[in-house]
Amino acid sequence: MEEILRKLTDKNDKTAYEFAKQIGVESVESDRYLVMIPMFSELLQDKSSYVRTRAFVLICNQARWANDGQLAVVFDRMLLLLNDPKPTVVRQCLNALHEVALFRPELSDKIENALAEMDVSKYKDSMSPLILKDVEALRNLL
Repeated sequence: MEEILRKLTDKNDKTAYEFAKQIGVESVESDRYLVMIPMFSELLQDKSSYVRTRAFVLICNQARWANDGQLAVVFDRMLLLLNDPKPTVVRQCLNALHEVALFRPELSDKIENALAEMDVSKYKDSMSPLILKDVEALRNLL
């Protein structure tokens, strides 16, 4: 497990991104990484926006397998990234939440509350409409 975390936080972002993509593909087929949710959640506060985003996406990838509240335990911590200072992080997290909306409908109210509390005015005028479009797309799944 430590090797997985090391690869996800590799200084070479391209290598780490490719590894995260591989985990994402494998997560569609198996629950192998479900036990890693707590470890992935530790990366949600990493100083690197790339690492934070990877962790968020990988946790969302586990939604199809998570039961017994495995996702709910870290969900509030995850939703904090919807207010990340980097708009690209916010956009990627909103898109990753589609999987949660589809597979964990019991978390829909938490998602909706987090969306309602978002303040997109802090982002550049070029990004705010895109984030709002992502929010609307996610709301359509809830």
